[in-house]
Amino acid sequence: MKILLMEFIGYKEWTESLGYDREWKIQDIQSNVYKTVNDEISRTGGFSLPVRYDGLIILADGISTKDLLKVYAKIKEIAPTKIGVCLSYGKSPREAEANAHKCILSSLSETSFNELPDENVVACHFDYNNFTLLTKELSFYTAYMKITRLYSMLSEKIYDLGGITQYLGGDNMIAFINEDIIDKVINIVQNMDEIKVGIGIGKNARSAMAGATKALDEIRVEREERWKIAKFLM
Repeated sequence: MKILLMEFIGYKEWTESLGYDREWKIQDIQSNVYKTVNDEISRTGGFSLPVRYDGLIILADGISTKDLLKVYAKIKEIAPTKIGVCLSYGKSPREAEANAHKCILSSLSETSFNELPDENVVACHFDYNNFTLLTKELSFYTAYMKITRLYSMLSEKIYDLGGITQYLGGDNMIAFINEDIIDKVINIVQNMDEIKVGIGIGKNARSAMAGATKALDEIRVEREERWKIAKFLM
């Protein structure tokens, strides 16, 4: 897997420069930055994970270095601080992200864009069974707490297998994994009554996610199935 990691340099100092009445400003700027990242990277076929708003994880397989540099240039225009960037490779998404982080920490320059091999991307789109019914039985916040507890447990299991996850809101959770652990992820779902999963395999993150969502939609129609795989190898 290839992962592009972006870190906003001097982020803490920037937030503290905004005064005491600053949190709403920070949220507003973070939202604008993430919207720009999401718009730009999705056009190239990638996907970004805002696991920390002082940095972003970008799934970069299937995207040329030239396109990644264009995305970086766009983000630089609206970023509140300087940006450190490293593009790294690993045998799993977890390893690729860890290598990118090491690169960020050790890099003497602002950017590092190496030519790296591309792999197929595998996206797993999980959702909670009967979530609409759950939100009628529980308050919005109580349902949210239940889902985030499930997300935390699922994240740990996926991370142990070398994958990385992201909560997408509502009852939606996405994970990126290696092709050789698909059976292990299916086994996790088979042993958890609350969730189902659509799995997509594509040349880039966007096509893999489209495949995962298609598979999940088919499960919802057929009802009795707990998992399905769709390939978008375009």
